[in-house]
Amino acid sequence: MTNAYTLAKQHLDVGVTEAESNNIDSHAYGQALIWKVLEMYKENGRSGADIVAEVQYTLDNLDDDGTFHVSRN
Repeated sequence: MTNAYTLAKQHLDVGVTEAESNNIDSHAYGQALIWKVLEMYKENGRSGADIVAEVQYTLDNLDDDGTFHVSRN
């Protein structure tokens, strides 16, 4: 059974490959992804403060190797 993180990783892998094949800089693509996620949160009724808290929580729990160890879900 696919979970949210597995599905997100699959979509990210496809998107990164497509961005590369269209000569889109990986940093620009990453920034666009972040923007679209934040936009989705806002459209789904989350407040700016809640979005900031979510992003800060994620950053605070992300190890240097990129591993996210804590889940709020």
